Amino acid sequence: MRTMNIINKQNSRLFFVFAACIGLFSCTNDVDVNTADGNVHFFASVDKPKSRVTESSWDGDELIGVKSGETVKTYKVAVDGTMSTDDTPFRWEGESFDIQAWSPLTSEQINLTDQTTEEKFFDCDLLASSAKVEYKNVTLAFSHKMTRMWWELQKYEGYSTEEVNNAKITFLGYGSTTFTNGELSPIGDTDQSISTYNTWGEYYRNGQAMMVPCEMWEKPLIKVEIGNDTYVYTPSKSNQNDVSKRTGDLLPDTWQRYYLSVSKTGLTVDMEYSGIGWDNTEISDVTDTSFKAVIPDEILNLSDYSASGFESESTFITNATDGFSITYTENNASGGIDFEGECDRERSVGDDGKVTFKFTNIRSDIRLAYTTEYMEVGYYLYNDGTYGSGYKENGTAGIIFRVGMHSTDNVSNYDGKLATIHGYAVALNDEKEGDGNTFKWMDGTVSVTGSESPENVTDGNATLYIGYPQTQYLLKQSESAGNSGTMPAAETATAKNQNNSIIGTSGWYLPSHTQLKDLAGLAGKTITGYTVLDGNYWDSSFDNAGTNAYHVIFNNGMDTNATFWQASNTESKVRLILTF
Repeated sequence: MRTMNIINKQNSRLFFVFAACIGLFSCTNDVDVNTADGNVHFFASVDKPKSRVTESSWDGDELIGVKSGETVKTYKVAVDGTMSTDDTPFRWEGESFDIQAWSPLTSEQINLTDQTTEEKFFDCDLLASSAKVEYKNVTLAFSHKMTRMWWELQKYEGYSTEEVNNAKITFLGYGSTTFTNGELSPIGDTDQSISTYNTWGEYYRNGQAMMVPCEMWEKPLIKVEIGNDTYVYTPSKSNQNDVSKRTGDLLPDTWQRYYLSVSKTGLTVDMEYSGIGWDNTEISDVTDTSFKAVIPDEILNLSDYSASGFESESTFITNATDGFSITYTENNASGGIDFEGECDRERSVGDDGKVTFKFTNIRSDIRLAYTTEYMEVGYYLYNDGTYGSGYKENGTAGIIFRVGMHSTDNVSNYDGKLATIHGYAVALNDEKEGDGNTFKWMDGTVSVTGSESPENVTDGNATLYIGYPQTQYLLKQSESAGNSGTMPAAETATAKNQNNSIIGTSGWYLPSHTQLKDLAGLAGKTITGYTVLDGNYWDSSFDNAGTNAYHVIFNNGMDTNATFWQASNTESKVRLILTF
C-alpha cells in the first residue's frame, strides 16, 4: 500500500469532496442512484485526508471489513472510494440497521516498532467508521484510530553537526496491536521502542510514527541518543506545562507534535496538537512553541531587504500568532515569496512601492523560497501571457483559478503547446452565441461517443483535468461530420482563439466536468472585471450511452448539482478556460 504525505504550498489545500460528515459517523444519502438490485452500495471517504490515501483518493488495494450483527463481509475499495465485494452484498430490505467498517482488514498482530519508511509508517494508520444504513447508498466517513506522533529536534547546544546528524530519536509505547472489528487491542506494555519515519533536511530534523492512544503520564515517552549522551522525556502531572499541553495524553484521530531542545544540561520538550486537522492544517492552543523560519540567500539578498518578528540574531519566530514579515523592493512584477509549512500569508504594497509579505498564525516551521512567477488564485492573466494582481483595462484575458499543475494533467495533453504547466485561468465572462447567451451542446447527429473519447465516463475519466483534449476531440468529430456548427459549445473555443490568442498558453477550451466544478473556488471573491458563474453551464463529459452531456448548475458561482441533460435540445451557458 503506497501513500504520500503532502506538504501544503502557498494557500492551496486539498479537500476530500465527499467527506461531508466529520467524526466517527457516516452520512447516508437520501437520493438513490440506480440500485434496483436491492443491494446496499457503499462509498468510502476519510474525514481527514493525507494518510492511507494519496492526496484525496484511495490507493485502490485496500480491504475493508464491514460488520452487521455477527456477519462480517470483505469489501474492496477503488481509487475513487467505490466499494465492491465478492461476498453476497448487504441488502436493503426497507429497515435500518447498524454497521461497523474498518481498514486494514487483518487478523494478525500489527507491528508498530518499525516505521522507518513512508510505507511502513502509513501501514500503521488504522481507520474505522460506524453507520446506520437507512438507504441503499451509504457513504462511510472513516476516522483515524491511532495518534499521529511527530517530533522535531529544534535546538541542540553543545553538539557537533556530525553528532546531531547521527542522533537517534525514538518514541516509547505499545509495540503491537490487533485491530478486530475496528477496535484496537494493544499488546504488552508501553515500554517498546518505536523507530520513526524521519524526514531530515539541511535546516530541519524531524520524524513521526503512529501510536496506540493511551495515557503516558509518568511513563517514558521520548528517548534522544546524541553523541555519548542519552536523554529520556517522561510527561509528568507535576509539570504545569505538561499538564496544560496534555503531553501525556495520546489522543485518537489527532496529530501531536513534540518540539525537542537538547543541551549538555538536559532535554526540554514542548508540544502542540491538532484535534481538528489530521492533515496538520489547523492547530489548537498555539502558545510558546519556538517555530523557525528558513530564509534562503535568494531572499536575504533582495533589494532593500528587511525582516521583523524574529528573536535577536536568529530566525526563531518571537510570537507564533503575530508571526513575522519580510519587506523588499520588487524588481519583477510577478515575483514573490512561496513557502512550505503551516501559516497564513498576506501580500501588500506600500506607498513607496515596497512589497511586504506577512506570515501569521504560525503552526509549524516555515521554509521560504523566492519565485519569479509568484501568483495566487484570483490573480489576473494578461493578454501578453504574464500575470499579476492588478486589473488592466483592455489588457486582461482571464482569472487564475488554480495554481500549479493538477495531479491528473500533464504537458502531453496539449499538442506540444506547453513545456510546463504553471496554472489554469478562466475567461472573464460567458461566451455569447449571437445575441443570446446559451448554446446547444450538439446540433445534428454527429457521433461523439466511443472509446476514443478522452473523457469517456465508462473508463472512469470523468474526474480528470482533460478539457483540452476532449475539446479537440469534439472539434474533430464536428469536422468529420462534413460541416461546421454540429458542436456549437466546443466550437466557441475556435472562435475565441482566433480573436484572443495568448502566447505561451494552450489556447481556450471547454472545461471538463472537474475543471468546471473547480471554478466554484472563485465564488464570493470580489474581482474587478470578472463575472461570477451563475446558472447552467456545459462541460465535456459523456455518459456511456453517448447521447447526453453533463452540465453543472451554479448559484452565484457555487457548484450545487451535476446531472445529465439531453444534449440535442437543451441550451446552457459556456465559460472557456485555458492552461498556461
